Amino acid sequence: MGGTWRTLVAAGVVAALMVAAAVQHLSGTHSLWLAFFVVLATVLMWATRIVPEYLAAFVFCVVCAIGLVAPPSVFMSGFTGAAAWLVFSGSVIGASLGHTGLADRLGAKLAAVANGSFPAVIARVAVFGTGLAFLMPSGMGRIFLLAPLLAAFAQRAGLPKGSRGRAGVMLAGLYGTFFPAMGILPANVPNNVLAGLLETTGLGVPTFSDYLLVHFPVIGLGKLALLIGLLAVTFRDVRPVPAPEAEPPPPMTVSEKRLAVLLAATIGLWLTDSLHGVSATWVGMAAAVVCLWPGTGLLPANPMKSVAFEPIVYVAGVVGLGAVVGYTGLGTRLGELLTGVVSPLAGHPVAAYVGLAAIAAGLGPIVTAVGVPAILTPIAPVLATATGLPVSTVTMSQVLGFSTIFLPYQAPPLAVALQIGALPPREAVTSCIQLAVLTILLLWPLDVMWWLVLGRL
Repeated sequence: MGGTWRTLVAAGVVAALMVAAAVQHLSGTHSLWLAFFVVLATVLMWATRIVPEYLAAFVFCVVCAIGLVAPPSVFMSGFTGAAAWLVFSGSVIGASLGHTGLADRLGAKLAAVANGSFPAVIARVAVFGTGLAFLMPSGMGRIFLLAPLLAAFAQRAGLPKGSRGRAGVMLAGLYGTFFPAMGILPANVPNNVLAGLLETTGLGVPTFSDYLLVHFPVIGLGKLALLIGLLAVTFRDVRPVPAPEAEPPPPMTVSEKRLAVLLAATIGLWLTDSLHGVSATWVGMAAAVVCLWPGTGLLPANPMKSVAFEPIVYVAGVVGLGAVVGYTGLGTRLGELLTGVVSPLAGHPVAAYVGLAAIAAGLGPIVTAVGVPAILTPIAPVLATATGLPVSTVTMSQVLGFSTIFLPYQAPPLAVALQIGALPPREAVTSCIQLAVLTILLLWPLDVMWWLVLGRL
């Protein structure tokens, strides 16, 4: 019943927006209030998941079109930007991993090495999850791929459903594939949204290698080490995991070999994009074209049925929302409010950087991690003027902020993992809060030191 009432409330809000949009269309006027309310309603629908994220994105586009909030080239800009196509290519590669059986082979490799003391098991599973982030750009795809593999491994290891050992394994793998991936440009939706908005606003998209250099040592490796340490302490009472019975794996099929070569080439091109100048988006799309090509055996006969389009629409909607925030002047108004907060930090680069990261982290529980770059990126030039920091530093400070996630609902892949039962709710929430607090206390100072070493502050 509660879900029904929530849906009815959402329907009422959407109907009111449609009426307001129709009135504005007929009058030919342009009110900033309609832009404000459609942005607010869309962000709240994404944050509460009261309706599917892709549906909220469609509502946003329709209201913007009817109400003349912005030209189609603005609110539809997410469909032509880099972010949506990064998600698309990740979905295609993920589908190929499942279709060819290479995913199962990776799972068998995991089972072969994940044995011994439970802290060692947690470490190996978490490292495996992080490594997968380099192979699969889609965070949602990795969750769907890892969840059954981890569940099967836990069952084989004698860790039944509902046990603390199983909870530790699932948290290590799924948190390990999500949190450190914030330091890898195409590996999570917030990163892709940030890149897409940097492109549409003309602020300049960082290369894969530069983003990796700036963020992965602390936000990636540091968060991975912190996660392993936290879970090792939390689940220290779990008994050691025995080694599984050794079964020689079958030879790799032709399709598996083709996909392995394709993945190796794709990752190599991602890592060297600063040399050849081709963005991660189009490297990924080239790999997707190969996977989709008839006769390669990398996807079934009707390959597009294997591709999840909902995340693509969601990301495109978020990027379009950010573009509307900038076009309508909402970003300027928000920038004026935040300027008053950060302007006292002008002349103190470290304090300004931390302050901007704190603003991003504080917005996360309200608008989700994906919504943070959508709101802050369009107003980055205003914040740069107020703090005296370069625009690139202001935009990259968001990563430290939106990667500090307090509750799983802030991140769609983690929210989905909870919904499908892959994560134990109580342990997931507790570990998420603890990880966020430890991140602020330990990793934020390390991140500042790393930026100083790089000469970025």
